[in-house]
Amino acid sequence: MWKRILIAILMAVMLSSCTFKLGYNSLDFWIDYYLSDYIDLNSAQQSQLEQGLDNALAEHRKQILPQFHRLIFSLQNDLKQPLTAEQIAHYHDAFTKAGQASAVVFVAPIIKVVKTMSPKQVTESLQAIQAELSKRKKERLEKTAKERLQDRYDELEDKATDWIGRLTQPQKQLLMQLAQLQLQQSTVFQNMAQNNLSQLTKALKQRSTPEFEQIITLQVKRIVALESSVYQSQLDKYLAQRFEIMQQLNHSLSQQQLKHLQAELTDLRKDIAELIQNR
Repeated sequence: MWKRILIAILMAVMLSSCTFKLGYNSLDFWIDYYLSDYIDLNSAQQSQLEQGLDNALAEHRKQILPQFHRLIFSLQNDLKQPLTAEQIAHYHDAFTKAGQASAVVFVAPIIKVVKTMSPKQVTESLQAIQAELSKRKKERLEKTAKERLQDRYDELEDKATDWIGRLTQPQKQLLMQLAQLQLQQSTVFQNMAQNNLSQLTKALKQRSTPEFEQIITLQVKRIVALESSVYQSQLDKYLAQRFEIMQQLNHSLSQQQLKHLQAELTDLRKDIAELIQNR
């Protein structure tokens, strides 16, 4: 559940600038939409959630969007020269922290509603989440390793093309390396998802306690940051390898691709500026 909600919260950052404003202005709707797959609320709870998400969007627009604006402006300046490994790690951490702040803002009203749920609602929600995990696992197993790799590569290629334009063959090879790296970690990611569900199940039993909000907030922040007490060493190694590939990709950009990237970032930054002005 949290993963799909967090994807909705952060999706605007992952999309090309042409869809940013539309996606952002309807973000409260999409969070509610994804949440409805897992939680069946009564009318009072639904009204509480909708009002809470409306307020969260207003708070995010005022408090968090300026952080993304400043980060993008800084990134554009640094992109005038090839990025170092340290710079790539820095921006990963900076955007992760902004993502965590985003998640906390939008998860807060969800937590308030979850605290009012009945035992029956909680049980049904956990069953729905487990069913989704099982469904995704089944879908993965129905595909060959080659098919899964191709699917992952196609996703990466689409995103890269949006941001930098037409790719060269060496750049496509780098993306294939990244796809392979991510698939190598698939078991770890699946186990983390199951662990997150176990932690959520345990936390929901404490939803009437004062510590509940803090417990869920911390869990969500760890998911955004890709942190795990069990798999952290594997995750650190994965991130280091991913940073190396991203550095090679950055150093491979042509002037035309850099111009394309800068134009996309400028459009995105302008859209964010307009959103901050509530337009």
